[in-house]
Amino acid sequence: MAKIIQINNDIVTVGMDNGSLTEVRMCDLNFTPNVNDEVEIFQNEAKTIVSKKEAPKQNDIPGGININVNNSNTVGSQPVTATNGKKAVNKVVYCLLAFFLGGLGVHKFYSGKIGLGILYLVFCWTYIPMIASLIEFIMALCKKADDNGMIIV
Repeated sequence: MAKIIQINNDIVTVGMDNGSLTEVRMCDLNFTPNVNDEVEIFQNEAKTIVSKKEAPKQNDIPGGININVNNSNTVGSQPVTATNGKKAVNKVVYCLLAFFLGGLGVHKFYSGKIGLGILYLVFCWTYIPMIASLIEFIMALCKKADDNGMIIV
């Protein structure tokens, strides 16, 4: 890698990769030089051009690691479809809703199962939805949550 070693008046001394020194005029540079700038030299019989080598951007580092952290389980507060019509929901919220408001089907609305939520709401006077929601509460408690506290229901 060629590097600017010295700047005297109108002459810039560049140290080359092979250990040799090259002197170029300031007018051959297309930037304002500073000592220790890494440069590339292009020359032919008639002309010499020196350009500053840009530091690689973080995304351009060969062999670098690009980590994109994205919580794909939820978008805002809306549950996201996981597989086969099942939804990923927050375990704590789902369990609390199933235990306290399960007889009204609120936990079904939260998990995106609107039809079942309406069914629970219509039959809430029979206490059958309350019994079913207690069973769903126990089942949800037994499920292991992922790193984000989400379960599939």
